[in-house]
Amino acid sequence: MKRRILLVSDMHFTTNFSEAELKKTHPEAIASAASGNAFGLTQEQKMEKMLSDILREHEKVPLDQIFVLGDLSIDDADFRKLPENYCLKFRDEYMARFPAPVYVIPGNHDSYSNEKWQNIFGTPRQFTLELEGLTAIFLDTFAQTPAQSASGSPYTGIDEDYLEQALKNAKDGPFILCAHMFREGCVSPRAQSLLQDKRIICLFRGHTHHNETLSCAGKPMIDIGGYAYEGMKTETGYTFNIFSPRWAWGYEMMEYEDGHFTVSHMQTDMHYIAENGVFDLPFEAVENRKFIYQEGK
Repeated sequence: MKRRILLVSDMHFTTNFSEAELKKTHPEAIASAASGNAFGLTQEQKMEKMLSDILREHEKVPLDQIFVLGDLSIDDADFRKLPENYCLKFRDEYMARFPAPVYVIPGNHDSYSNEKWQNIFGTPRQFTLELEGLTAIFLDTFAQTPAQSASGSPYTGIDEDYLEQALKNAKDGPFILCAHMFREGCVSPRAQSLLQDKRIICLFRGHTHHNETLSCAGKPMIDIGGYAYEGMKTETGYTFNIFSPRWAWGYEMMEYEDGHFTVSHMQTDMHYIAENGVFDLPFEAVENRKFIYQEGK
């Protein structure tokens, strides 16, 4: 039976207020420079757009699971001290309406301790999920919390002890590895050796906001895109409101059956109102990849 998993990342849900506006009522708060409207949408409208995309995908053919790979928020807990917890708001106002079981890991901007994270989402910051015909290993590569800056938690790399144990404990492959970030050029010799396990078919990551297929230790590594932005320097400073097609909003769809995997990046239809113009993109699959898992190979 064919199984369908939707992967999404980098919503960067946060306040609609700027730092100056927020400080009038909450002097300790430090809003992100990316707070407020996102290409003509409020923060809530952006999240509703993401939700409507997921529901549309589910209506085509029902989803079996949804994986959320971090940066749900720009909370940078406890650095920003915002008056609301946007991870909680994501859970209660949006994730509660997702049409399939959801599994969530944090990004660098979701800098809650493991205990707080588990209290919010019910799973640790990293865990292993055994599904029918597939095992997903979710790795925490931003484990140093709480945040000490606007960049959130620093990149800590793959927890090699956890990955080694997960590969030993789980059933036979295939495996996929999911993290908010894998840094392809900074893989230790031990991690590289672990990634050579032939049961691992590919890696999924968020963080970059791009859609492309790269390589990590010789394994396909798929950037799943997101619902965010790319900061750019301009003559007057730094902006998060310049549009580039390389990070157009969207999500990843993985379908698998009998060891055959198809991974497609779905670009959403969106009317972007940006500093560099107005852009209209259609809903379409912009890249398809196929993997075949052969047991024992």
